[in-house]
Amino acid sequence: MKAITELKALIARICEEKMNIEVKPDVNPNEPIAQEFNLDSISLFELIVNLEEEFQFKVADDDIDKVGKMNLEELHEFIQRMQLIHG
Repeated sequence: MKAITELKALIARICEEKMNIEVKPDVNPNEPIAQEFNLDSISLFELIVNLEEEFQFKVADDDIDKVGKMNLEELHEFIQRMQLIHG
């Protein structure tokens, strides 16, 4: 669970500091990240680019919409899988 909390904090920091998006204090980790972090398609793409840089992996263009529909736990698992593939 610590990893999920850290991922949530990282996404919030990226949204606030790099994308100038205000993050609500009560983000629900079980809801899709695009919904919870108030991300439109461009913001989602920007978040993914930042996550790719942070975790050293690449998201296929076909998976961008899928990532936005993931909750934090699903995103964490996805990042771990991508790191193994691109490791």
